[in-house]
Amino acid sequence: MRKQAIGNNRIGGLPFSAGVKYGDLLFISGQGPIGKDGKTVAGDIKMQTRVTLENFRDVVEAAGAKMNDVVQTTVYLKDLADYQGMNEVYSSFFSDPKPARATLRADLLFGMSIEIQGIAAFRRSQ
Repeated sequence: MRKQAIGNNRIGGLPFSAGVKYGDLLFISGQGPIGKDGKTVAGDIKMQTRVTLENFRDVVEAAGAKMNDVVQTTVYLKDLADYQGMNEVYSSFFSDPKPARATLRADLLFGMSIEIQGIAAFRRSQ
């Protein structure tokens, strides 16, 4: 088995892949509310969560997987007071059963209020 880089890192010059496929697993690096111009998208936590999960979904789909294939996520919030707003948007991106998840408070880079990383498992038929 060999590793395969997936997707594009929206912030140029940083030494990591947006995703790495290894066997039947896809490891999605922390995605944030970064626009196509490489800059943080302004807005409240709901807007930043939506953009973050759209970026996350781009990596998942670039690997040939679907959001239903995501089995685990870790959500990093700059402010835990944003938990409810994040949850409202997050729940609309995943059907049941939703991925296992941990949520942590973290100091985030580039003015982001949220970052999400995760793991997807490919189905044997893919």
